Amino acid sequence: MRNPYQRKAASKTQTTNYNPQDTYKQFIENMVAQGGVIALYQDGWALCATPTGQRSFAIWQNRGLARLLIKDNWANYQIQEISLKDFIEKVIPFLRSENTTVSLDLTPEGQNILVAPEKMLLDIKNYLYQVYQQRPEVFENIKIPLPRTIRLN
Repeated sequence: MRNPYQRKAASKTQTTNYNPQDTYKQFIENMVAQGGVIALYQDGWALCATPTGQRSFAIWQNRGLARLLIKDNWANYQIQEISLKDFIEKVIPFLRSENTTVSLDLTPEGQNILVAPEKMLLDIKNYLYQVYQQRPEVFENIKIPLPRTIRLN
């Protein structure tokens, strides 16, 4: 007789529909909807490295994932929110001048999406234009900058 409570083994050929482009697009949408991003700070912002050794500024779209990284080298770091306006006007220009990439949603396993600050700024501006055309009332909120005020160079 077969045990009705026995679980089936997970298929080893499970396919995950992980698409970095979709995840990146969703990150930008969430960033705009929330009006900011999350980063870790303690006498300076938390930086990680790319596989090639280039510096990368770690940001997250929610506090829960950022909290998972507060250990080891980052044990004394605190969660800080960066407003979208400050991220666009202050952080991205600084990252561009320092030749530092942006690391999105770094996990404890080291998985993340790396983006050049120039590309991220352009994509944020393009997304804000789309939102502005569809729902201009969203921009009455002070936290979200108007797309035409964002300078790319």
